[in-house]
Amino acid sequence: MKKLTICFLLVGATCFSYGQFPFIKDGVWGYMDSTGKEIIPPQFKQAGFFYEGLAYVQIGEALGYIDATGKEVIKAQYPAAYNFNEGYASVMEDEDWGMVNTKGEMVVEASYASPLMFHNGLARFKQERGLFSTYGFIGTNGDTLIYPVFEKASEFSDGLCMASKDGYTYGYINTKGEWVIEPTFEIGASIKMGGEYDFSDKNFSGGYVAVSKDNKYGVMDKTGKLVLDYSLAFIGKFSEGLAPAKKDSLFGYIDIKGNWIVNPKYNGAEAFNSGLAAVSKGPFLEEKWGFINHKGQEVIPLTIYANYTFMAPMKFWDGLVPCYIEKNVFGYMDRTGKVVWKMN
Repeated sequence: MKKLTICFLLVGATCFSYGQFPFIKDGVWGYMDSTGKEIIPPQFKQAGFFYEGLAYVQIGEALGYIDATGKEVIKAQYPAAYNFNEGYASVMEDEDWGMVNTKGEMVVEASYASPLMFHNGLARFKQERGLFSTYGFIGTNGDTLIYPVFEKASEFSDGLCMASKDGYTYGYINTKGEWVIEPTFEIGASIKMGGEYDFSDKNFSGGYVAVSKDNKYGVMDKTGKLVLDYSLAFIGKFSEGLAPAKKDSLFGYIDIKGNWIVNPKYNGAEAFNSGLAAVSKGPFLEEKWGFINHKGQEVIPLTIYANYTFMAPMKFWDGLVPCYIEKNVFGYMDRTGKVVWKMN
């Protein structure tokens, strides 16, 4: 299998590919448009997606950033780098992380133990390396706005952030670090990604968030009011008025009132994005993915082998979905189900 070295998305990041997509030829990466036409000739050892007009690439032995024409606009000098979000990107110097702006100026000194990303104007930082550390938040000038007093924390979304001081119960703070919703919810089991716990399922979306009690899920608004009682086996994020939800062992989609808009019949289901949502069917470890519309109609047949990464939901970016078309074969598919490009 060829090594896939395109970007792995940070949780919560919004992708703006600007109609240009990384593709590989003869072991090096270039960029194509949504029809498969070459825009930037293959020349990079690594290539990320475009975010806010810039993409990280590997030139020589280091990472830097190019613009949509392929011009190197931030010098390749970093051993590791992440995507831009809200005008800033996290880069590594030696073994520490800082942040640059779109001009390549280091606006947050490289002194942090883990990558940073701004959400709602704040970036979570880790006080120390290792398992036993605390989290706080800095502003875009690098000043500490919320001191590192939280044992666990997510990222800001809709102006609120999931946080926990004891590591067992969580609530939500505002951008001043004040409790808006008291920490009365149990964190439960969490998944680690890149050495950090992923709490993206506890982020607000569209003014709502799913919460659980006694292994049942309900929905809460930003005031802490339960708008949908604890009754389902799982509820995901609301997007475009619908949320993936699980009844017994199958997924469908509900509205904010709890009505089933798409009846539960899928093994897996992602949030809606640009009118389509990824769903899957099939035996365990052999399921295949496709896309449905808001009416539950299968617009793209369930033939996709897998998402291109387990760290982000399967969705369309500027008209194409990056995925494994077949086993070990990465490629892009358009909204009609046509394969625009795939690895040879």
